[in-house]
Amino acid sequence: MPDDVPGFLVAEDAALFIGHEGVVMIDARPADEYRKGHAPGAIPLEWTELKDPDGGLLTGKLDEDRDHLARLLGAKGVSSTDWAIVMGDPLEHWGEDGRIAWTLTLLGATKVSVVDGGWTAWNAAELPTQKGKVELPPAEFVPAPNDEYLARRKRVEEYSERAQRQWDFVLVDVRASDEYRGAPDAPNYGAMRRGHVPGAINLPWQVVLNEQGLLRTPEQLERTLIPLGIRPDAHIVTYCTGGVRSAHTWWVLHSLGYPDVRNYAGSWWEWSVDRKLPIEMGGMRPGLRPPAPPWPPEPEPEPEPEPEPPEPEPTGPGVTLPRWAGSPSSAPPPPAEEERPAQLSPAAPERPTRRRRARPPEREPSRREPEAAPRAAWSRARSSAGQRWPRRSAHGSCPARSRRATSTSERPLGLSSRCPRRREPRSG
Repeated sequence: MPDDVPGFLVAEDAALFIGHEGVVMIDARPADEYRKGHAPGAIPLEWTELKDPDGGLLTGKLDEDRDHLARLLGAKGVSSTDWAIVMGDPLEHWGEDGRIAWTLTLLGATKVSVVDGGWTAWNAAELPTQKGKVELPPAEFVPAPNDEYLARRKRVEEYSERAQRQWDFVLVDVRASDEYRGAPDAPNYGAMRRGHVPGAINLPWQVVLNEQGLLRTPEQLERTLIPLGIRPDAHIVTYCTGGVRSAHTWWVLHSLGYPDVRNYAGSWWEWSVDRKLPIEMGGMRPGLRPPAPPWPPEPEPEPEPEPEPPEPEPTGPGVTLPRWAGSPSSAPPPPAEEERPAQLSPAAPERPTRRRRARPPEREPSRREPEAAPRAAWSRARSSAGQRWPRRSAHGSCPARSRRATSTSERPLGLSSRCPRRREPRSG
């Protein structure tokens, strides 16, 4: 037996588990249809056996005594740990297999499947049949109610108001379109008034099935459900006349993975009786619901990774921590001068070493050059004494060579190419 069972099971696959331990086959069709023929080993169980016994004939409300329902299922041979495979006939009846599957799931059963196509698909596959009533030994059914799958009247009132203002609250009427509009010639099945709950949209329950009564493909269902606002990210309540057809739609959405879907078991029978509750007539008007964001929703941006925390300092016996350790506001002391690493720079090309010349020894100052007296001061001293410093020309210190001679004959007599040594005037 598989651990994770599908919501809808192909008829040929369901036949493989007939007679297996831990598997119970349930036939949800009316008693007269069951007597004509059923799957081998299938027990009869009608949805009316599990409804409120004090509600009268026209009620779809479930029995509030969950322990009583558990005892009734146990007496039928259904255990809460068994794999329950439910068969109905969606083309000929009202989706009773979905109602039984919803009730078992509401009471805490975790392994429930519905035969896709029901009795019609079973016969089309020419699978074995059996006549006569089947009885199983009693079993123990431990109830673990999941009331998040059930909608009561107060919740439907809330959804009716919010569905007209918020896109993520959806109230689905799965009756036929003429019942939804409140047409005078539409069957009302004993309801006190015609119409529908304000704010509800219309999705006839057999729209999700094809001509053979088989569930449509997920792609086809998405094209049908999403434009009506029936999305996995919405809060959904289904209802019909007595909570049977709406339970089948609930099972379809639940099998598709919709996380928040509830079935209003009281449905239109309960709503139409109370004259204080509002109703609406006519089809779905434009602007009935606010626009919804695009589907599929855009993925949320991934959060930036948090920086890794620093590694903790080693502690314990035998570990010596520095004086600054453990103080969040203090920092380690700077290293000493001799401990600081030398700053390395890129290696520069080696230059040839140049040998410096020896500095000549300082000579003693002469009478002509006073010691530590600059030339400017020396010139001022000579000027004050009435002496002048001889002007130097571009040809040297000889004034005679400053005059350019065109020929040798023009030179003055007594002068050679050498400049005669002149005597420095003595200071007075």
